[in-house]
Formats: sequence, C-alpha cells, structure tokens
Amino acid sequence: MRAYDVLLNGLRVGHLTEMTDGRVAFRFVEEYKRLAPRLVLSQFFEDDLDRVYRSKRGVLPAFFANLIPEGQLREIIETSLGLGHGDSLALLAAVSTDLPGAIELKESGVPVELQMDGEENGDVIGHESNGHDAPHSTPPEVELRFSLAGVQMKFSLMRDHEKLTLPARGARGEWIVKLDSSGFPRVIENEFATLQWARAAGFDVPACYLLPLTTLPEPLRKYSGESKHVLAIERYDRVGQRRIPQEDFAQIVGLAPSLKYDQITYAQCAAIVRNVVGEVGYHEFISRLTFIVASGNADAHLKNWSLLYPDGVRPVLTPLYDQVATVAWPDVAFKLALKFAGARDFLQVSEDAFARLAVRAGADPRATVATMNAALARIAAAWRTASIADALPAGHAAALRAYWLRSPLLKRFIGDLFSSEGAG
Repeated sequence: MRAYDVLLNGLRVGHLTEMTDGRVAFRFVEEYKRLAPRLVLSQFFEDDLDRVYRSKRGVLPAFFANLIPEGQLREIIETSLGLGHGDSLALLAAVSTDLPGAIELKESGVPVELQMDGEENGDVIGHESNGHDAPHSTPPEVELRFSLAGVQMKFSLMRDHEKLTLPARGARGEWIVKLDSSGFPRVIENEFATLQWARAAGFDVPACYLLPLTTLPEPLRKYSGESKHVLAIERYDRVGQRRIPQEDFAQIVGLAPSLKYDQITYAQCAAIVRNVVGEVGYHEFISRLTFIVASGNADAHLKNWSLLYPDGVRPVLTPLYDQVATVAWPDVAFKLALKFAGARDFLQVSEDAFARLAVRAGADPRATVATMNAALARIAAAWRTASIADALPAGHAAALRAYWLRSPLLKRFIGDLFSSEGAG
C-alpha cells in the first residue's frame, strides 16, 4: 500500500492513497479545507471538499490521471525510470517534481482518516503489492523525470540560448519541446505557423521558436520524424522555478484522458468559462473557438483548453496552445473535436450555430455573434500581415484555402486571404 501527500505550491492539500483492491483514493486534509482564502486545486472539487474521490481499479482518479503522459511518451518515461508498465501511481509520484502546474507528491504515512474509511465501498488499507510488471532491467540511456499530457512526442527541457538540456534532478523544465511526427509529417512547422497566425490576430500565445533538431540532447533525437527542427514553447505554468497552478478542462469536468473527445460540448466549456472566469473570459473563449474553426483545427479537445491560477485562487484562461491546422492532412477526420451546437461538421458552423451555442451557455447570442465576427476579421487580416501562407509547410495553405472555399462562414473572406497568393 502506497500513500502520498498532495502538495499545491508546497501546501499540503490532501492524501492520495492506494487501496487494497487496487483503486486509488483522494481526500482533502482538514487544515486545507479550513483555509480562507484557499488555493484552488481544481474546480471539479470545489462543490464537495469532504468527499473521498476513488478511482476504478488500476487507474488514478480523473484529476490525477490527466497529469501523466499517454502513449509512446509514457512508455519512454516508464522505461527511463525503470518503472513497471501501467503503474500510474508510481509514474505520477516519480515525475511529480515536474508535473503540469504546481502539484507535487511526497511519500507519507497512511492517513488516519482513511484507515477506518470502509463503510461506503468496503475499502481496507494495508495491501503492499501493486500487482504491476516488475521494473525494467535494461539501464536507461537518459533519465526523464517530467510529465506532459497528450500523445505527441515532447519533452520538458531547459533552454540556454540555442541549446536545449534536460533539467538536473529536482529541477523543472521551462520549455516544452515538441518533435515531428511520422504520422503527421511537418506538424511542428504547421503548429509554429498556426501559433504565429494566432499571435498576429491578437491572441495571447507563449513565446515559441523553431530550432534545429541538433539543439536537442542527442539521445532524444531518435524520436523525431522527418523534420530537421523541433518546436520550443515557453511554459506558461513556470516563472523561473516557480510553478503556477493550472488545470485542463478534462480535469475540471472529472473525465479520464481517454474521454477528452466525449460527453462535453463546446457550449458546456463556454458555460464553465463564463461561470468561473466571467464575461470577459467567455468572449475570449468565443474568439478562440472562432480561430479553431478558421484554422481547421480538429484536435481542440478538452485537454487543449486550460485554466491558469496566477494568484492560486482566481482563474483565467491560459495562453493559447496546441494549435494545429489539422485540415492539412486529408486522413484526419474533417470534424470538430467536440460537438458545436449539436454538430461536429466544420461546414455546419455558422453565425446561427454560434448563437445557439450562446443560448446553451446562458450568454447573449447577439453579443456572441458580434465577438465571432470581430475575431474573424482579425484572423483574416493576420493571415495577410503575418504572411502565414509562406510559413506553413508546402501544400498546407492550399488545404486551408480549399476548406475556406467550402465553408459558408469563412468563404466571404476568401478574396482577402488568398487573392494575392494563389493556392498557397
């Protein structure tokens, strides 16, 4: 049986404990609940700080499951640290010094309040075997002690001018460095251009650079695809070595990472922002959603929207991140990541769809449509002024042009965007 204190910016907020049946339970400590004001761990917990949050067997409670990497990146980190495959609790603890946001785990004794807590589900504390695969015997080439959610190959690194290095043990990466994908070649150039487009349109975008692949530590280069570059993005949840609390929308609604495309709609996301950030945040959400539609981004799922807590208490939308014009790859499904006013088809997004979304979010439809139109005008102007067609990989601008020609919402701007550049 394993037990950990959960720290938020060094403050102990709760216990995370392995149960005898393989489930993991999370409970807030009393001293945290009595604080006023109180650092916010997640909006998901705010309505009930007294509940014990238990996972299904073999997995973590959803909030914590969303902190660990997925897919190949998870396998690489498990191998690097000699962990058993699939032991999510061990992985979370091992990489907790460099998790997203400001959460950290520290080993602790068995919380007294959980020892006797077995009435609801028959839980008994004391099981010591985790039942997972034995640690790997092959010595790792490099030790990776960070976590970045998602399946794209990326690392949390330090940057000294044009050199990228792994953080020393106990230190934290200040830059997210993304590698190209063999499945989606030139994706990092596409993302860099899309982020530059967003920045030129007035959106808050982290500093980002395309750097030569050779700036990456040599053992990590083998994971790159066709590109000779990497994309370095400054972490908005770090100020030097200080960690800024954050949470993604999958954490806010309590869904596992595997459900990031399911159950929640863009209207529900808009309502969340309106309720916890306010009207200004809501209209920023609408502007960003407009950019996602305009850029043909089919991957704006729950984990690609997040809240940041600069003072630990009051949330704001994070800077815009993970923006890719997925319409450039014909094999990617031509549909939005989440339902938009009852539909997912890009071509069904219209002024009326934005108005219906506003009604479902409890917002003003006319003001919402006005925000959308103002954002579209900025996005169209930014395409020209920032020469985005030239920044995109070959063929990607042409794919966007074909999409805009088909979209009832976007085709009115087609002359402004592409009249002087042909098919891109």
